[in-house]
Amino acid sequence: MTIRNKLRATLVVLFVFIVGLVGLNFLTFAQLEGDSPAVNASGSLRMRAYQLAWLSACLVSADEAEAPHIRTAMLTRIEEYDRILKGLEKGDAELGLGAASDEDVLTQLHTLQPLWQTYRDDVRAVAEAADEGARSAANAEVAAAVDAYVNNVDKLVMAFDNASQAKIAVSKKIEVAVIVVAFLIFAGSSYLMITQILHPLAAITASFREVAGKEADLTQQLQAERYDEIGRIVHSFNSFVSDLRHLVQRAREYSTEVSGLSDTVWQASIENSKAVEYNAVAVTSLAGHTNEQNNDIQQLAASIAGLSKRMNEMQEYAQADEPDRAALAASIEAARRDAQTAADASGETAKTAQEIAELTQDSAAAIEQQTASLEAFAATAEQLKGLAAKLDRLVGRFKV
Repeated sequence: MTIRNKLRATLVVLFVFIVGLVGLNFLTFAQLEGDSPAVNASGSLRMRAYQLAWLSACLVSADEAEAPHIRTAMLTRIEEYDRILKGLEKGDAELGLGAASDEDVLTQLHTLQPLWQTYRDDVRAVAEAADEGARSAANAEVAAAVDAYVNNVDKLVMAFDNASQAKIAVSKKIEVAVIVVAFLIFAGSSYLMITQILHPLAAITASFREVAGKEADLTQQLQAERYDEIGRIVHSFNSFVSDLRHLVQRAREYSTEVSGLSDTVWQASIENSKAVEYNAVAVTSLAGHTNEQNNDIQQLAASIAGLSKRMNEMQEYAQADEPDRAALAASIEAARRDAQTAADASGETAKTAQEIAELTQDSAAAIEQQTASLEAFAATAEQLKGLAAKLDRLVGRFKV
């Protein structure tokens, strides 16, 4: 049963209980209200009995003018008395009397009715007497019987009063029972509220606190063999913690992989940096040798140029001797041309060597740029390693 249905059933029980309590109170009050007129009416029988005895005595000494009025009053009192006594037994709506149901009251009514008939006959005898002597004799019977009769009326009044007190006592017992039942309903509702709602909610709150606290315990699993709202909350909580635990486990695995990759990248960057440094040294050495070669070639070119100059001088000198001068001049001219060719070749060699030196310097600059890139790559790998460590510390907060 769901908590909604449990609460609904509890409210229905409380509603029925309250309605029943109110109805019972109205019934008790109605019975008590019906007892009050009966007690008053039964009590009035004593007064009416004494009134009849007094009217009987008055009739004995009344003159001819008063006697009819007294006789009429006596008969009226007798009719009223009959009606009241009958209403006490069977009920009379006009008098506000209900039918008697108490055994003691009915017994006393049945005891009183023949006594009333005897007493009524004595009173009628006084009213119907033909002369004063008969009235006096009948009145003596009334005066002698009134006290005994009133004693029986007192017993009837006491019976009605006892019946009313018994109803009041039953009403009090019912009130006590109602209080006990109300307490039991309240205790049951409180127990249901505590065991079925508050305790499970407290357990769920504690589990959430452990998951959200410093321990970050993701091994929490709640047990609830129930299928109400609390059971659905527990099932959802367990599913949430399970999914979060798997997520943290995957994050931890990814953190380990990232840490391993950062170490690998770091080692590779160190090795590449060493290789680049070695290449830079080699290229720098090659550039130095190339510069030396360039200087040597420039010196060679200068020497050859000087040789060409001297050859020119020899030609001018040889032109002074006419016999061998032509052949010598031709030979010297050939030597000069060869020397000029060598000088030109040496210049080209120097130019080529200069280009090699420039290319070597460009390579060195490129290596320097690569070295800077590798340093940046190493810094990135170090940063990646730091982030992996932070991720590992963050994931390490969770207990899975």
